[in-house]
Formats: sequence, C-alpha cells, structure tokens
Amino acid sequence: MLQTNLLHNGRLYLSVVAFSHRKPQHMKTTGPFGIYRFCYMLSLLPLGFLYGLSDALFILVYYVLGYRKKIVANNIQNAFPTKCMQERNDLIKFFYRYLCDLCIEQVKGLSMKPCALHKRVVIEHTSLFEEFYKQNQSILLVAGHLGNWEWTAHALALQTPYTVCAAYQPLHQPGMNQMALCLRTRFQRQAIPMHSIAQYLLRYKGPPQAVSFLMDQAPFNTHACCWTTFLGQPTAVALTAAKLAQKCNFPIFYMETHPIKRGHYRIRPILLTAAPNTLSAQEIAISYTKQLEADILRNPPIWLWSHRRWK
Repeated sequence: MLQTNLLHNGRLYLSVVAFSHRKPQHMKTTGPFGIYRFCYMLSLLPLGFLYGLSDALFILVYYVLGYRKKIVANNIQNAFPTKCMQERNDLIKFFYRYLCDLCIEQVKGLSMKPCALHKRVVIEHTSLFEEFYKQNQSILLVAGHLGNWEWTAHALALQTPYTVCAAYQPLHQPGMNQMALCLRTRFQRQAIPMHSIAQYLLRYKGPPQAVSFLMDQAPFNTHACCWTTFLGQPTAVALTAAKLAQKCNFPIFYMETHPIKRGHYRIRPILLTAAPNTLSAQEIAISYTKQLEADILRNPPIWLWSHRRWK
C-alpha cells in the first residue's frame, strides 16, 4: 500500500511510506518505516534524482488522487475572477507541479549541506541584519507559505549572524511532528510552539535572535485579528506577529521570495518598520499582508493554494 501525506494542519511535508500491512501506532515513528527515518534516507539521494520523483509524484497527486483540487480551484477562481478557465486551469497545474517539487525540497532539507544551500538560496542585503545584530537587537521576520520557507530559514541561519527561532504549530501526527522539528532545528535553529512564543521571548536573555512567523493562515481566534482585502477577498489577519514586535520592540521585516529556476531562490528582506510602537498592530499586520499579496501576484504558482485560507 502506498501512503502519501502532502499537507498536515496547513504545513507542507512529504511522506511516501510503503507498508505491506498497517503497522501499530508506535511503529510509525520508531520502526524502520517511520516517516522521519524514511524521509531522511530519501533525502540522501541526489536532488536531480529527487526531482525525477517529483515529476512522477505530480502525475499521482494531480491526475490520480486529485489532492484538494476543489479547494485549490475555488481559491484560485476567487483570487483571479478575471482569468479565463484555461488560464486558471494552467495555474492549477503549475501549482501542483511546484507543490510536488516543494515536497521533495523539504525532504532534501533534512540532510542538505551548507554549501548546497548557499548555491540555491541567496539572502540579499544581509548588511541590514548585521547592523541590527551589532546593536544587540533581535528582529522579527514574517513571510507566508510561498516558495520554500524552510530552505529560506536554513539560509538565514547560515548567511546572517542570527540564530533563527521559528514559531510553529505542533503537528498532531507524531512522525510528521518529528520530521518538522528535525528540519526546523538544523543549523542551530530553534523551534518554539506558537502558544509559548510570547512567554519565551519576554524571558529570553541570550544573544539576538531572528524570530520567524508564517502569517498567511486563517487565525484561530477571529477576535484577535484585523480585516483587510487580500487577493480580492475580505480576509482576517492574525495580529500575533505585530503585537509581539511591539511588546518586544523588535524591528520587523517581510521576507520577499523570488524563484530563479527550479530549486533556486533569491530572498529580499524588506524592513517594514524599525520602530513598531510608532504604528498600530493593525497597520503592521496589513503592511505585511500587502507585501505577501504582491509576492503572490508576481509568482502565483508557488503559494500554498491548497490550504483553507478563507473558511
């Protein structure tokens, strides 16, 4: 039996696990066919070979399984109502091709060497980060599920003086959560559960950190958000990152993503404000949401259209 998990709780990971029969729960994470172990072994293969697997995975996901096709089609239709049917169908297909590449790239990230990451992900204007670091100033980074956010975090940890600390939602499936944590703690990165991030930052006394948030999911608490128009639709935007930037007085950057070619990215940091308390939390949140919207409109296929952003 071939089991394929592409999306779990809005986070994108890949597990292609072959079972001759269903294993007990404890075997899924500790046995030889555990998700993390299998994916790590897969990650040791050359990336060119893995992209060949991605091409095959696309046929399975798009033509056979039709993974979340209705959600993707509905999201794209609502975001691009003026596009004709053929244009939207082409965009859907391009999205699924990139989705499969992204799955493979996330897996490769489990063992990818620093020299390979330097070649594939370039962080521009790192002097901006160096200036704040010299001032002993932590910073807050916001982005969306656009491009390869895990490779971007790896590159930030390697190409800037900061330790990268990611706020994340723990996954319910133990094997997937193990894989996510292993991925997010490479290169001295840290991963802090979202429900603990405020307490952690207020108590933290160590060297400056770059705290990263992915802020394009539907808020859990619609009372702690603001509303704006995003991709042509009324959209609730969480204020978590904006309020933390104000409480900790962290300069806040949006990380703009530019795909160069298959498996190569250029990341451009955009300083939204160096003084977050001079703006309202709503103004900050709308600012990074508009930056993300512009990013998506430049490169629509590389955003995660398969998540339920509008519920």
